[in-house]
Amino acid sequence: MNLDNLRYFVRVVEANSFTAAAERLGTQKSTLSRRISQLEDELGIRLLQRTTRKLHLTPDGEELFERCRPLICQLEDARHRLSVNQPEPQGRLRLTMPTELALAMLDNVMASFMQQYPRIQMEVELTSRVIDMVEEGIDVAIRVGVLEDSSLIAQPVAKVARGLYAAPEYLQQRPPLQSPHDLQQHRYLGLLMRSDPLHFDNWDQSHSLQMETPLRTNSLNFMRYMARRGFGIARLPCFFAQPLVESGELEAVLPQYPILSIALHALYPSRQHLNPKTRLFLDHLHAELRQHPWASDALIQLPGANVT
Repeated sequence: MNLDNLRYFVRVVEANSFTAAAERLGTQKSTLSRRISQLEDELGIRLLQRTTRKLHLTPDGEELFERCRPLICQLEDARHRLSVNQPEPQGRLRLTMPTELALAMLDNVMASFMQQYPRIQMEVELTSRVIDMVEEGIDVAIRVGVLEDSSLIAQPVAKVARGLYAAPEYLQQRPPLQSPHDLQQHRYLGLLMRSDPLHFDNWDQSHSLQMETPLRTNSLNFMRYMARRGFGIARLPCFFAQPLVESGELEAVLPQYPILSIALHALYPSRQHLNPKTRLFLDHLHAELRQHPWASDALIQLPGANVT
């Protein structure tokens, strides 16, 4: 049995698409179709039922996939582990991350990685939208906060410190703030997130805070701008607010009541199929964030690694 044909079959089934599998494998869709047809001819069985929109495994195809996928993953992982020590890693690495995170916190991470590995071609999509990583051929996604239910592997990268910030003019015109309870007399600018309640480290929050919320947005940049214009109090990552604090355009609100940090995760499609470029990037991300002033508890646990 041709192992390459078997590998192509496994990857097509994982992607549920010839097009997506061809993109990830760096080959042509027609090549994949031909190689899987060769595999079917060699075995004398039909593995896939092809339609215009979807692929359907036959019972024989389903059995072959379940039996052979772990073996293919182990073979590829062994090859990747051997190749990771080659002197000049090269090829394409596709990433996605939120725009503000990339520009304000991960810019130096990206720059130093490109300097260290000049033959790796980076493709970075800056967006907060939920991406089908397999369908779009993404190697690593950096995400902040609560993650959607997913079959992706999610590894914690760091915890990002946050705080409450407002324009001095706004605070002068509103009731004084002595404790988080006083926030109920203020305007709160929030993010469009499914679940991200406002919690404090050292305040008994036995009941939820009811605050006027004139604005919710998916853009930290826009929320920071509206806070600077005096429209309310915004919860922002410290690294994102600090330049405006230093310039006097924003002030920290209730700094004696720290807000719980928010988690930063690295997502990738397969624990067993981690290519060397992805492994190098995750190692680099881990090392750089451990030294970042606005990140804490930086941690990435790679397959096979023991972390205590």
